[in-house]
Amino acid sequence: MSETMIRMLLERIQHETGIILSRQTDYDRIKRYLDNGGEMPLTSQPLPVSLINLVTTNETYFEREAHHFNRLMDEILPKLDSRGGTKPIRILSAPCSSGEESYTIALRLLQASKQFSRPIEIVGVDISEEMISKARKGIYSGRSVHAIDKEVLNRFFVFEEGHYRVLPLVQENVRFVSGNVFDAALWKELGSFDVIFSRNMMIYFDSVKNRELLNRFREHLNGYLILGHADDHRNAKDLFTPERIERGVIYHT
Repeated sequence: MSETMIRMLLERIQHETGIILSRQTDYDRIKRYLDNGGEMPLTSQPLPVSLINLVTTNETYFEREAHHFNRLMDEILPKLDSRGGTKPIRILSAPCSSGEESYTIALRLLQASKQFSRPIEIVGVDISEEMISKARKGIYSGRSVHAIDKEVLNRFFVFEEGHYRVLPLVQENVRFVSGNVFDAALWKELGSFDVIFSRNMMIYFDSVKNRELLNRFREHLNGYLILGHADDHRNAKDLFTPERIERGVIYHT
């Protein structure tokens, strides 16, 4: 495979996913993929799932940056619930990776001493179909669950064959969807949300793509946006109202 073709494929992946791929390590990964028989898609063909899985990074675990979940339970959800009505409070996790963030929210709700009057929907979205498949299975390593309280772990997981499996009563509270957050058709399917978790995804995009992503969020959010510490907060402050919290900032419309 020629260097020119590999560079062209990198540019196409970047254009279609928004992920910046400019390092030598990115070039080497794609080259190995093609050298080992990976599919080289024609221009008229969609990018193969295996290629998207290759370029997406999925580093996460349950209760990661727990102060965000504390804020969600202690202040955000009570405020949203106080608005009244019967419509569900809708929470989006994007990207959801292999599901730890989405399930953490579900676990927090199951443990909550206060019951909310409105139903709560949790939706996880990721561009990687491999990660969505893992999320739906709900099977995790010891490292993924290391920050979960032992009592909670014993109550809501089953340990089998060296892994922890989430119980169905947790899984039934979360829906997982595969899709590209820059795709208008995806947002048409998803609808609007009261809370969006999008933590440390924007580090993979340039400023233009970050602005585009935040505009998408703004169009489909009536409530709170929770970003990661490494995300592009400069653009966020232009589109949302910042609110200081313990160890960081959250935003609201």
